[in-house]
Amino acid sequence: MIKKTQINRSKARRVRVLRRGFSLVELLAVMTIIAVLLSLASVGINRIGKGQGVTAGLALGEGLLTQARSLAMNNNTRARLIIHSDLNDGDPIQRDRYRRLMMVVYRQIDDEGREVDEWIRASSPTVLPKSVYFSPEMSQADMRSGGTLPTDRHQLTSEADDTHECYYYEFNGQGICTTPGAGFVLKSGPRPTNAVEPVLGASKDVGGFVVLKNGGTTIIRDIKRLNLGGSN
Repeated sequence: MIKKTQINRSKARRVRVLRRGFSLVELLAVMTIIAVLLSLASVGINRIGKGQGVTAGLALGEGLLTQARSLAMNNNTRARLIIHSDLNDGDPIQRDRYRRLMMVVYRQIDDEGREVDEWIRASSPTVLPKSVYFSPEMSQADMRSGGTLPTDRHQLTSEADDTHECYYYEFNGQGICTTPGAGFVLKSGPRPTNAVEPVLGASKDVGGFVVLKNGGTTIIRDIKRLNLGGSN
């Protein structure tokens, strides 16, 4: 009888293990991967070849926006996609980060449901493909009426002094974008030392999308009509 009881308990433990679901982190990772794959399709696979860097960068941006929105909704807090904006070409690390490093951060909630006054890094930084840069000049707060994207200072690593000014796209606890209609535009080209933007070639490799209120995106199909800015 004792032996049968032990066997039954062992079986019950195995059943509990088999029934164990995925963790929140695992689900978010899967959702991000799916978002990136869908983004590649949405920006047009036929463009990969001529503008592979910009196309891949847009897919990365959409995937990170999806991650930020999911974190905000699952934790009922604010979450942001941040983009490094400090120009410091005297430091090789900061030069490589400038308008290329992206990361998702969020606010923690205490036991009483209040936001903790600290932004938590949700993952390691992501860097745009080589020679691809975020363009805040073209990524207006509202692509119809203009305006400048908001900025804030964020700590990018565990080092306290590694804090820099960043552009950001924010979602609240309901998954609503706080800057609906904002653009996310990338440019590809070489960037001379201390230049704010890259130098566009004859092909003017530029691409972008608009961030909708619900976190979805829509491609900017008339990108060539926008003010490309920078040196051509």
